Amino acid sequence: MAKAMHIAGKVFLGLGALLLVLGVVMAGMGGNAPEDVGDVDVEEKTVWSGQGGVFSYDGRDALMVFVPDTVRCDEFTITFSNDSGPTETKMDACTEDGSAPEGYADDPDGWYHMGTFGWEKESAGDYTLDANTEVNLLPMWEVVGEELGEAAGGLMGILGGVGLSGCGVCSLLLGGILAIVLKEPKEPTQIQ
Repeated sequence: MAKAMHIAGKVFLGLGALLLVLGVVMAGMGGNAPEDVGDVDVEEKTVWSGQGGVFSYDGRDALMVFVPDTVRCDEFTITFSNDSGPTETKMDACTEDGSAPEGYADDPDGWYHMGTFGWEKESAGDYTLDANTEVNLLPMWEVVGEELGEAAGGLMGILGGVGLSGCGVCSLLLGGILAIVLKEPKEPTQIQ
């Protein structure tokens, strides 16, 4: 006669298998998130675009200057000015050959981050921009915050998935031990 498994063993084995599968799926989804970090959609995040013109600066967030990656760094020129004249703009240094800005390796595909406006705490107001190519201005801390959020979410997904998988393995072990040790209660023998 085959020995029947106790209900506690069945419950822990089923729970362990479920937790292990959920943990692996969660860690896999969290592992995919870091691949998206740095993939900023420049056109979607742009607050101003053009080669020249006037834009309003609120003074709250620095603006990152992006250009298409077909523009040579050493040929790129841009000036910002307001009623008090031209303002200093922090532009990135170019690579040795001048083709790209030094930090281009982490730039979004198809774009170069050439510098930042508002880094020196320019006052709020209207500014005239003049560049030799079309530029896109993106709010720096908003974009950086979203990228850090994606990275943190991915890390938490990985850690949570690994923790959940560990709980699943422990439940599987406990269920296996209970299945071996505990016996299904026998029905009492009745004497007539």
